Amino acid sequence: MIGKGAYKMTNDIKRNIQKLLDSDITNYRIYKDTGIAQSTLSDLKNGKTTIDSMRLDNALKLNEYFLKNVKNRG
Repeated sequence: MIGKGAYKMTNDIKRNIQKLLDSDITNYRIYKDTGIAQSTLSDLKNGKTTIDSMRLDNALKLNEYFLKNVKNRG
């Protein structure tokens, strides 16, 4: 069983990734900046793959990208 802190962090990461996917940043831009395949990003945006089932390394990259590039945008 995971603790409350880990559960909140997991939900925050999922929320950040969804906000990134919903943003106006293109799959190509995210791919160029993170190295995550455009097809993977497309599958996530189109619901073919869920955030819950994505690879951990990709989830962490997308969360970091969100924190650096989206969170504090105007």
